[in-house]
Amino acid sequence: MIGGCLMKQILFFAFFVFFTISTPFAAEPLTVWIMPNGASPQEKMEQELQQFTKTTGIKTKVVVLDWGEAWSRISNALSTGKGMPAVLQLGTTWIPYFASRGELFELNPFLSQIDTSRFEEVSFNTTHIDGDTSIYSIPWFIDVRAILANERILKELGIKAEDIKTYEGFLKTLKKIKAASLKLDDGTPIQPYAFPGRNDWNIPHNFGPWVWSNGGSFLVKDSNSYRSNLLAPNTLQGIARYLNFILDSIVDPSNLNLNTAQISQQFNNGELAFILNTSEIVMQTRYQAQDGGLQNSRIGNDGIIVFPVPSGSAGSISFIGGSNLAIPAKYKNKKQALQLLLFLTQDSFLDAYTKQIGFLPPSKKVLESWSKDSVYKVLVECLKNGQNYRSIPQWGEIENLLGRTFNNIWVSMEMKDLYSEEKIYSILKENDSIINTVLGAEQSKQRMSLDEFKTIWASILNEVNTEENLSSEEKTEEKVAKSEEKSYFDKKISIGIFLLMIFFGFIFAYQRKKK
Repeated sequence: MIGGCLMKQILFFAFFVFFTISTPFAAEPLTVWIMPNGASPQEKMEQELQQFTKTTGIKTKVVVLDWGEAWSRISNALSTGKGMPAVLQLGTTWIPYFASRGELFELNPFLSQIDTSRFEEVSFNTTHIDGDTSIYSIPWFIDVRAILANERILKELGIKAEDIKTYEGFLKTLKKIKAASLKLDDGTPIQPYAFPGRNDWNIPHNFGPWVWSNGGSFLVKDSNSYRSNLLAPNTLQGIARYLNFILDSIVDPSNLNLNTAQISQQFNNGELAFILNTSEIVMQTRYQAQDGGLQNSRIGNDGIIVFPVPSGSAGSISFIGGSNLAIPAKYKNKKQALQLLLFLTQDSFLDAYTKQIGFLPPSKKVLESWSKDSVYKVLVECLKNGQNYRSIPQWGEIENLLGRTFNNIWVSMEMKDLYSEEKIYSILKENDSIINTVLGAEQSKQRMSLDEFKTIWASILNEVNTEENLSSEEKTEEKVAKSEEKSYFDKKISIGIFLLMIFFGFIFAYQRKKK
């Protein structure tokens, strides 16, 4: 009897210990790390993941990392293997760096389940390292940069799509808006255009399209290695056209002290006619404020029109970025992590989630339905000629260098007395050399000299203003023609009056003679 009771106690204790130890592991949810993408991204994900739990019985947890802390926190988790998520969001330019360190799980054995053919090529290009066939991530959403315009302002001034199709046309339109001196009801002046400046991570995303659309590039590939292309003539053309917005007083230099969020807020307030930005804002205007949207804001009432980047000599080329999903290489339960990854990248989830956050889905099939939306159709079309950054491990460092390059240029442009061609050349030359060092590339012995730079720089800026000058000449010629026409008309009137006077004088003299 005593033995039986003792046995029961032992069994109960053993069961208690086992339950206590195993339960936390059995109940531990699969964690997903994401960034604050669009309006209410966490709530939407948690809502959609309920179906995953219902189907698999596996619980999930969504953790939102601020973009400012994301890099350091992800780097620490992937390198140490501590506190790792099952699946995590990575910016497309982050993939090569972490993959080169062996910190991302290779997905090649599961490509048949992923079905890579369903993704847009420009998006799938970001899933691996340049020149490597190993796949380390799956596209999740696409960030495409285009020109966003305040619809009310454009209608008020009669501005149409064809007016801003080219860089020259865009420049004329911006000057037209500036000359109109529009103001909001509270007296706040409306600026034609602005972009972020100091220490903003978006800087390369903003001037990249101007460089690419003019046939330039940040890097160029020689054989199997890359080198800097900052001082190439076509690259300089894009840079000069970008800087010309400030040099020509279209963009207020004070905006160079603002970041992306502040510039976006100006646009949302109706204070800017144009910005170059993501599609996220478009979708936000379709949601109420309580849902993280802008429907009741000034821009929500004014409306947004989307245009491709104004074309240059190489056409209209947009920046294509976005985020992918990956599995940490050190995560132990890869089977469940893969289940979650496949769920988060299936078409139904991609459609639902991207409609919430406003970025484009990477799925070809889902994009077809998005093209039925007149605004998003323009953005989908931009993907055809869109361009990614180079998928190399060093890109993150290079991107920071490009940002620093323009930070230094901004300093020289805030005050006209500080600006000089020598200063611009010096900044570009210095960072051209540093980028080559980062890439391990040989420093060019045939780098552009200062005199060559001055000649090219001046010719580009003169070229920018040629069309405007021609227009002025045409206006002058038109005035002269009208003046000559008026003079000719006045002469005819004078002759007519003179003849009438002679006629009436003759009649008067004749009548007097009769008397």
